[in-house]
Order: sequence, then structure tokens, then C-alpha cells
Amino acid sequence: MTTQVQRDKWGIAHVEASDQLAAFEAQGWIAAADRMWQMDFDRLRAQGRWAETAGPKAVKEDAFFRRLGLAEIAERHWATLTVETKEITQAYARGVNRWLEENADELPEEFDHHAATPGPWEPWHCLAVYKVRHIFMGTLNRKLWQGFLLAEGHPELLQAMRGPAVEGSVITATGVPMQEHLSNLGVLLQSSADLLEGLVDIDGGSNSWAIHGSRTSTGLPLLAGDPHRGIEFPNVYHQFHMTCPEFNAIGLAFPGVPGFPHFAHNEDVAWCITHGMADDTDLFVETEDLEAVEWTSETLSVRGEGDFPTYRGSTENGPVVIGDPSDGIALSIAWTGMNGQDTTFNALLPMLKATTCEELEAAVEPWVIPVNNLLSADRNGHISFKVRGRVIERPTENRWIPVPAKLSTNWSELDPVPFEDLPGESDPAKGYLVTANNRISDGGPYISLDFAGPARYDRIVELLEELPNASVRDMEHIHSDVVSLRAPAVIDAVVARASKYTHPFGAWLIRSLTDWDCAVSEDSVEASIYAVIRRRWGESVGERIGAAKPDFGAPQWPSPEAASRMLSEAAIHLLVEDAWHLIPGLESEEKLDRALSSCIDETLQELEQRLGEDTSQWTWGRVHRMACPHPLASALEEARHLHPPIDGCPGDSDTVRCGSVIPETGERSAAASVARYAFDLADWDRSGWVVPHGVSGGRGGGHDTDQRSAWLDCTLIPMAFSVAAISEVEAEHFEL
Repeated sequence: MTTQVQRDKWGIAHVEASDQLAAFEAQGWIAAADRMWQMDFDRLRAQGRWAETAGPKAVKEDAFFRRLGLAEIAERHWATLTVETKEITQAYARGVNRWLEENADELPEEFDHHAATPGPWEPWHCLAVYKVRHIFMGTLNRKLWQGFLLAEGHPELLQAMRGPAVEGSVITATGVPMQEHLSNLGVLLQSSADLLEGLVDIDGGSNSWAIHGSRTSTGLPLLAGDPHRGIEFPNVYHQFHMTCPEFNAIGLAFPGVPGFPHFAHNEDVAWCITHGMADDTDLFVETEDLEAVEWTSETLSVRGEGDFPTYRGSTENGPVVIGDPSDGIALSIAWTGMNGQDTTFNALLPMLKATTCEELEAAVEPWVIPVNNLLSADRNGHISFKVRGRVIERPTENRWIPVPAKLSTNWSELDPVPFEDLPGESDPAKGYLVTANNRISDGGPYISLDFAGPARYDRIVELLEELPNASVRDMEHIHSDVVSLRAPAVIDAVVARASKYTHPFGAWLIRSLTDWDCAVSEDSVEASIYAVIRRRWGESVGERIGAAKPDFGAPQWPSPEAASRMLSEAAIHLLVEDAWHLIPGLESEEKLDRALSSCIDETLQELEQRLGEDTSQWTWGRVHRMACPHPLASALEEARHLHPPIDGCPGDSDTVRCGSVIPETGERSAAASVARYAFDLADWDRSGWVVPHGVSGGRGGGHDTDQRSAWLDCTLIPMAFSVAAISEVEAEHFEL
């Protein structure tokens, strides 16, 4: 039997195959047809070879991945997978390579700018592209930035920035005088001046909710949500549907990865995830025995610049990724995605065959990276929540900053938390489950100190409480919500304490914010004012604690963009939680008044300069623009036409409809919902989904931006599942 492919009017492929290996081969072929350039981009990054095409802008990232040995780790972990898992990656690779052979003369335009045509896809590349998409989703940047603040002499300030301490979360360096350790750490961060300049951790946020049939219009569950990642082109997720005798599943795949790791349903059960925000990375300050490390040299090829050497070497704690060992100090790393065997892919096939929530949760027991909040719903009427992934509890000092290697606990001595001990809950009496990257529980194993605030979670709960008979259309309403539950506290703190502003519009600004409904809508003037004040306050705090430009978060480490996000979050927390007096220079209410009043004056001056004197035109949609950069277009001037259109969009990081910004780059939307979905377990054909652009990753191909209007309107397109529903939307039919 040949494999049948139907593409619907949005270009989404629906595949019918003779067996599961044929289905995965077809998935590889379709992924290559839609996203071959994106797959090669991720593969080159994982191998530390992106600078061959992108030039000097990619050198630091290439050096990091070479030092980490990410490609070798992926290949080694692939070799330990089960026979059946290897077979599905091999089938996927066959499909990719078939497409490459059949289209060698018709590759996407991006390859015109590459140093070489894409080589054959190997099965282990599936693991490599998955790992490269997740290594920066953890705590690496936060620990470096927090270490910098401590090295600058702000331990009390950092403690306050963290909020109420989790039991046992004490900043200490057991057995090492704190001043000695911080001195070493400060030297290291200064010496690593620009290792990862430009890298920004903008992945990780998401919403998801499951509604029990007792609260729906059909009597069976609904499962919905949206992942928040960096808003880029091509989109990180790929819509696809495959059926064979062994399973029938539709969902959002990673280009280059078989199956549906995050969002999908088969005939019996649906699943989705949010980022668990786990502390998955430790950093070790190495000051001894570096001369005993076996260092090797590798060559980085840089477009237009020639070849440059980089070193590689590991201590007993892990690969050395930052610092020059000849200086006698360097930083090594441990990460759950490389320490121990990564068995994540062993879950992919069992997930597709699960028939209940219970079976699905059993299927994900091998999961390692990243740690996720998994929600599921089945056609028996159950809804369920389970944390999946490798959680490793370490000494409390490791939870904050890079730790001294000579006294730290090596990960080889630590065991993961047993799967059965990870938090979970099924069919709660309230009739729904919600996850939004917020703190998972007050007890149980240590997972992280870096959960998101409760604003999105609390707002979704509010909206669900208003829905006794929920439908898919109601899910679209929740997706589109832009009310900020964080804004009132921030506004109250500013309004109550600022009185010395001098700008003529100062009193108007205060009145406007006081009367605002806190809806971060596209036409809201108050949303623009609120956002710029938040950024100005964060910049003010950064200047006072010595973390302002051009040395944000130490010279380029972490990057100014990443540091600005963390600083902005911390600065608002200090203000709202009445810990502002710990900020140097703000020891009294009088000084705080002057600082906040200056932020108001600066905000008004800036908005006048940017948008004109007519305050009615200061709308959020004019400043909150979604650029969706194309990585190649950002690297090469001659490829700039590959950038997709720019649109204004609502929301911010605290609203259900996400529109996160990077304060370092202003109010441009840097992260947003990279997919939205709603699964109706009473009738799969009533389910819907949408992505910001389209299923295709090739500009100008027709399906590259044909979902943009629906995404901007926060509506879902049909997720056709049955034979009849697919036939109704079919636009093309061919055989593989």
C-alpha cells in the first residue's frame, strides 16, 4: 500500500500509511517539504556550525555548543534508545532523505545563502535539534545573572528580588568564605566578556487548562492552551496528522522530531504541556586542577572571516563552557539533557498509542527534557495533571548561583526524583485543571525557585469559573484575554508614591492609570504608559545596582537582552513588595518619590518623541509590534526580504494572550503564543488550532502566512480529523 497524503486548504498534511514506520517516514518527508531549511538551521546550530553561514554573529553560540559537545551527546544518547525508538527515528530520517534526493534542484531559497547544501539527515539529528531547542529554557542565564549581583555585593537585594524564600533556600557557600567565592565568580564573569552576546532566553512560558465534562456543554472534557516562545519565522511548531493501523494522531510537531512531544490527540486521549520551570542546570566555578584537564582544539569556520580555534575540555563536573583555562578559572556545566542517559524519545511512540490519561502518564515515565506540566483528557471523561521530566534535587546553595567546584556535589552522586513522587492530580472536585508556569506545589520535591507569577493562572481560573457549560468557542475567548492581574499592584505602587513629577501631563498620566481597566489591548493608551514606566523603573534600578548598560549582567554575560528581562521582573517585585529600600540610593520615601516621578517624566517625554504630542495616538498597538525575525534574514543583509510582515498585537507577559517584551529592545513583542489549540473530546472535528504564520517555513509559498489573520483575531481554524472532515477541506491529494 502506498502512503496517501491529503493537504487541506491551509497546506496541513493528513497522512494515511500502511504501518507505523511508513507513517514516520511520511512525517519526515512532509517535515522536509515544509521546513527543510529550519531543520538544517537547528542541526547546524547543534553542531556548532551556524557561523559557516551566518558569519561573526554566530561565533559565540557555535563556540558554546562545541564546548558543550551537544552533537556528540545527542549521538551518544541516540545509541542508548530502545530498538523500536531507533526504528522510528530511522524511518523519519529516510523520509527526510527521500525528499532531499527528490528535490536536490529545488531547495528553499535560504540555501542560496548557505556555504553548502544540506547533507543527509541522520537519525541522531532528531535528538540534536530537540536538545538545541531546550537547553536555554532552564536556569543557566538566571544563575549567571544572580551570581553577578552577588559578586557586586547585593545579597540582601537579591534575596528580596526572589520573593518569599522557599523552605531551605538559603544563599550560602558551605565551607567556603563567601567573599572568596564571590571574588572568584566576579573575575570569571568579567573574563567571559562576550561569550554568548546576543543569545536571549525567551522561551518557556505557556498556558494550558483542562475542563471536566461536568463543566462543558457536551459532558466530555475540553483541553486547551497555548505555548509561549520566541516569536520567529519559521514557527517552532509544525501542524501534521498521521494515521496507520497502530495509531491515528494529529498535533503540533517539532520539525526534525518524530511524533508529537507536546500537543496532540489520538482517537482516545489528548495531551498538552506547559514549561515546568525546573532548575535543570548547575554551574561550577573551577579554580583547581584545570591544568590536568585534557584540552583539545577545534576549528570554527566563520563566513567572511576564516577559521578560528576554540578549546574543548571537561572536568569531573561537566564540560567547561565559559572562561579561559589559562587564567586558572573557568566555568563548567551540568544539565539534565546531557548528564545521564536521555530517554525522552522512548516516550514518543507509547504516547501515540495511549488510550487513557493513565496510560499516557505511564508512557511519559522515560521523559527527561524539559520538565513539563502535562495535562491530559480522555474520552472516558477523565482529566489529569502530572509533572514529567528529570528532576534532580541538589544542595540548596546550587539553586542560586554558580557554585565552587571543589566543594560542590557532583551530579554522578545524585539520583533523579522517582516518577511516582512527581506531583500529579486527577479529576479534581472543582472541575478543571490549570497550569501557567506558576509554582507547582508548596510541598514535594524541589523543582525550582523561578516559577512565573500567578497572574495568568489566576486570570484563567477567573474565566473558567464563569463557564458552567464551556465550548470550544469559549476557549477562543480565554485565548484572547488581555486583562492583567499584575498591573493593579504595579499601578498602585506608582500612584501612591509619585508626586514630584514635573511634566505637564504628569497629573493626566496618574488619572489615566488610576481609571484604567488593566486590559492590555491594542488600542489602549494606558497599556503603553504602563509598559514604558515599567521599563524606565527597571532601568533606574539597574543603574543603582551597577547592572546598567553597557555592562548589563556583566559584560555581555548573560546577554543584555536576557539580563534586562530578569532585572525588569526583579525591579517590579522590589517595588510592589515594599523592598525598594534595599536599592542603593532609595533609603527613604522621599527618594523613592523622586525616582518614580522621574520615571513618569521620562515616560511622557519618550512617548511624545516616539508617537507625537497627541496622547490619543499613544496606543499599545503602535509600540508593541510583532516582528517575527527570520534567523537568516537577521544574520545576512542580502536575506532581509525573508522577514515576514510586522503587525501590532495586544497582551503582555502577565496576560493570558501573551505578548512578552525584552526591555533592552523596548516594547517590541519578542515572545507570544506560537500556537493555540482546543481539543473537544466529544467531537474531535470540533477541535481547532492556529499558528502565527502558516504550516510552511518557506516565504512566499502560499502557506507561509495564511494563518496570520486568524491568529491576530484569536480565532481557531478547523483541526480536521475524521475522513469526512478532511475531505471537506482537502485541497491536494498525492501518494508517497
